[in-house]
Amino acid sequence: GGHSVTGASTGRPDLGGDFMLINQDGKLTKNQDFLGQWMLLYFGFTYCPDICPNELMRMVEVLDLLDKEPRTASKLLPIFVTIDPERDGPAQLKDYLSDWHPRLVGL
Repeated sequence: GGHSVTGASTGRPDLGGDFMLINQDGKLTKNQDFLGQWMLLYFGFTYCPDICPNELMRMVEVLDLLDKEPRTASKLLPIFVTIDPERDGPAQLKDYLSDWHPRLVGL
């Protein structure tokens, strides 16, 4: 069956702004919690079989390289934002992200 689209489909997306999301520990997390930190954001989902693991591997490689240098060590906070919040609850995110990097935050 076909899908129908209603409403305006032109213009610029509404990007940026404040957010409140639940992290992998079940804690409400706001954009203000990250003020003053460099963040590396990745949008994906835990049931992603190919692309997400490859990109998370790249993210970990970048973090490992930066962590070797004293002036950049632990400066970048990796954040995984799910695009499938119905399936990726806090427990699922915590389990999935624990395999990647200890500083990786899941939202």
